[in-house]
Amino acid sequence: MRGLRVHLTGSAAKSCDGALLRTAHTFVQSLVKGVVAKGAGLVVGAGSEPQGDTGEPCIFDWTALQVIAEARDPGPEWPTLRPERFVAVASQRGLEKVPDQRLDVWKRCRNRSDFRLEVAPPGWRMAGIIRERQLLRGDILVAFGGGAGVEHLAERYRDEGKPVVPIYAELGALNNDGNGGSRFLHERALSDPDAFFRLRDGAGSAAARLSSIRLRQDGDSKELAEELVQLLVDLRSPSAFYVRLLATDDQNYPEVERFFRTVVDPVAADRGFTPKEMGRGNPERAFMNVEIFEALHRAGLVVVDVTGVRPSCMMELGYALARRRRVVISAKRGTTLPFDEDKLPTFLWEDVGTPADRIRSYGDWFDRYSELPPLVE
Repeated sequence: MRGLRVHLTGSAAKSCDGALLRTAHTFVQSLVKGVVAKGAGLVVGAGSEPQGDTGEPCIFDWTALQVIAEARDPGPEWPTLRPERFVAVASQRGLEKVPDQRLDVWKRCRNRSDFRLEVAPPGWRMAGIIRERQLLRGDILVAFGGGAGVEHLAERYRDEGKPVVPIYAELGALNNDGNGGSRFLHERALSDPDAFFRLRDGAGSAAARLSSIRLRQDGDSKELAEELVQLLVDLRSPSAFYVRLLATDDQNYPEVERFFRTVVDPVAADRGFTPKEMGRGNPERAFMNVEIFEALHRAGLVVVDVTGVRPSCMMELGYALARRRRVVISAKRGTTLPFDEDKLPTFLWEDVGTPADRIRSYGDWFDRYSELPPLVE
């Protein structure tokens, strides 16, 4: 989880039982503390804090922001090269509705060195726009109650290839819409967990682990939070999809293969990515072209080496850029690049030096350029 942002989203109906809602807020406090302790960040909203019929807040953003305000600044275990750890996304109208009793919390969050406030353009209040901004910043979605908005976010995260972990909770939805929010998503995920998230090898059955993630009024909310944090820790890390020369009869193939096995693999793994390359591992689709573009579509990072300037590599690079994937580009020194090097930063490597020196050189370059924003936002 270190270096990843958890997006916590959801709400409760105004008619929700007060005791259950208090248990929910205790759970959120423990969850956020656990996530931060593991080196992860958070994505939340900011604005008003509607109250339920029993006087308990029906949303959980301010409960999370309270924990952030009280956390050490900067928080421990966060990679220094990644931008802000805690991200709040809001509309300008929403910021005008910050409750008076939350002004101190809001001030403490704003003053943090690892906090980012992202504000939608003037006059834009559409919840869908806010969700798209949150999607760009979040790495893992944790759904908790809610309705149509939570369900829409889950679909968008899944389309991006980002894990969605829904909690079974009979909280209802603030707007009384949707098919059941996180409860509905939890039921779907139990029948097809791979469509929502995947666990690292050796972490057990995804369905079995998810089946116990249920909020109950008489349950131990802190124990549930610990169980969920451990599930998040056991998620398979984001994929780094390799676009590279694969033709074994090409004269450049031996050097490209050594570059990926001795340099790219260890650097990607050390940064928390799971390498994915065609021809390695078991195929997931009957047709390779389908699998390639599905992997590109949902990759957490795309590593492109253009040595040999293969047309297929150029097409896959273009697709990754158009999909606004994070992309790092490399080529063997001496390659005639099909684009200006200063327009698309490219690491030029040579098959010389010790593995440690080559890893250090590529790792330093990787850290500088793997967090660049997309060409068009």
